[in-house]
Amino acid sequence: MKKSVLLFFFSFFCVSAFANTNVELVYSGLKFKVPGNFSVIGDAGGNLNILIFRYGDELGKRFLAFSDMTEDKTINYGCPASTFFKGVFFDNDNPECDQDNIKLMQESFVEGRDVKKWSSGEYSIVYSGDNKKSYIFVIGDNGKIVKLDSDFLEFEAIMKVVKDI
Repeated sequence: MKKSVLLFFFSFFCVSAFANTNVELVYSGLKFKVPGNFSVIGDAGGNLNILIFRYGDELGKRFLAFSDMTEDKTINYGCPASTFFKGVFFDNDNPECDQDNIKLMQESFVEGRDVKKWSSGEYSIVYSGDNKKSYIFVIGDNGKIVKLDSDFLEFEAIMKVVKDI
């Protein structure tokens, strides 16, 4: 009997989760509204604690990924990652940050891209996109930095994901 009751609630939860247009996700202490029609959720783990949602059946296509870059050591920032990315997007002049890497990141995420910036509470939020891929950087005054990237969500759709941070 217990198994039947658990199965019923699990089935109800699964149907409810996939029927909703958005699902609330708490990732790295921040609330996001993820489109609810995903087909697979994957946790790639690693230092960046990567969480991936796939929308469809093709591997590597139609995804939304979250990465916590707060403690990222994959490149030499020369300063905290949040300070570094403020330098990339807001031209904050911080001489301790690696200026060569800031220029490389500006070439990747600013030049020739549609870039929009706004703030929400203690977070600065940056959208960087083109016709192939969209990125959102959530940069906190507390040193937190979370990156979202997607190959199919355009500005209006990916902005809804971070709307209630």
